[in-house]
Amino acid sequence: MAIITLNRAALALTLCALAACGWSGSESTPNATSSAANANSSSSSGSSSGSNATPAIPSAPKTIAGIQIVGAPIKVFDHTTDQQQPNNYPDAQVTAWREADGTVDLLIPHSESYRMRGPDLEHLSMDVNEIYSSTLSASQIPETLYNYHHWMMGPYSLDGMTFYTLTHSEWYACLLNNNCNAVAPGGSSAQLNSWANTLNSLTSADGGASWQLNSVAGNHVVAKTAYTWTGSEALSQQIYLHAPNHTGMFSPSRVIIEGVYFYSIAYYIHRDFTQINPAAGIYEAPIDKSGYVILRTNDVTDPNSWQAWTSGSTYGPIANMDFAVFEPQQGGSSANAGSPQIIYDTNAQCFIFTYALNEGAGAIYYMTSKSLASPSWSTATAIVGTAALTTDPAGPVVGFATDNYPSTLDDSSSGFNYEFTNGNPQLFFSTFPESYGGNNVARDLYRIQLSITYQ
Repeated sequence: MAIITLNRAALALTLCALAACGWSGSESTPNATSSAANANSSSSSGSSSGSNATPAIPSAPKTIAGIQIVGAPIKVFDHTTDQQQPNNYPDAQVTAWREADGTVDLLIPHSESYRMRGPDLEHLSMDVNEIYSSTLSASQIPETLYNYHHWMMGPYSLDGMTFYTLTHSEWYACLLNNNCNAVAPGGSSAQLNSWANTLNSLTSADGGASWQLNSVAGNHVVAKTAYTWTGSEALSQQIYLHAPNHTGMFSPSRVIIEGVYFYSIAYYIHRDFTQINPAAGIYEAPIDKSGYVILRTNDVTDPNSWQAWTSGSTYGPIANMDFAVFEPQQGGSSANAGSPQIIYDTNAQCFIFTYALNEGAGAIYYMTSKSLASPSWSTATAIVGTAALTTDPAGPVVGFATDNYPSTLDDSSSGFNYEFTNGNPQLFFSTFPESYGGNNVARDLYRIQLSITYQ
């Protein structure tokens, strides 16, 4: 998955002024989260059993005072010993799931997908069996098939056996002209310049050991929001040989429950292709809408059922294309933020959204909202210690960028889907050797302990 760096439009969701979310109000309560998850539960036992039971939630929410790193990074995936093929390395934010027997699976996301397995997140070993291959199971060139290259982004299950996942799915218009190896002025590639990204749905019936398209009523596409190149002037004039024109919905977070809905957050880019004029040398369609989009469904098994947030507590069909976008606020302005991840804090009874910035190395930031049904985000706050952490000793690299794909996971989370934290999550992140001229397939995965403090 390539990194998208933009000057993002200032299309921001109204952010609440609170620095953390331990406050009461009219938003959905954690009890709604508990009731929905319990309705889906196949067992009442705890996390070690792999049941879908929800955690105990305190009656009085605490207030998050801060989040900080604790200790030193520990290597989880070592490319020198664990890598099974060139495209087996962490290329998106990692997620995890539990099988019905309690076995923990950590996804190593790429278009060629593998997993690590073990009794918990601290004792994982590489499974040498590939669980999904875009090369063998997809790689269909016609654009409207929406089945070229898929990155699984967060498997979700109600029973620990049958899983569903949203995918970050890449397709490139240059495939239609057979010139994806071409290089545009400035060194950008025809492939990335013609990138059209959609979200799709895959499913597994064997605990995550194998995956296939999740087609319901003849459709596996969740969000077909990218520009359609087939038959266009943009394609015939091959504007991607001159300028970047990537569009679509990218990098969805894990799926997480609130009430009777399942939520995910993705990043969206829309361009106005009516503004291109190849005869006049205008090859780049300007971005007229970009930012994070909140998605939800009341049926995680059905790719046709997903909606997008429009305003307040209103959601509508993604196909309407009238959804709202938002960006984190830092210092009174919109942050150029990267791939999102989200987890629910059972102590503060709020959702914690984490991200790194697209430009340069620095801190990881978080913001919070009591609800995703009616979101109201706090201003962004840095996770203490992340800006000064050595994230790749081979560089060395200090601090985080979005291409480190930071992701939060808590081994104490109940259920199958690693949705919750009780205040001690771990931060997983990838190295990115390209940032210092290294071999970019030689990526390792680390974890480091976080501690959430409360007032």
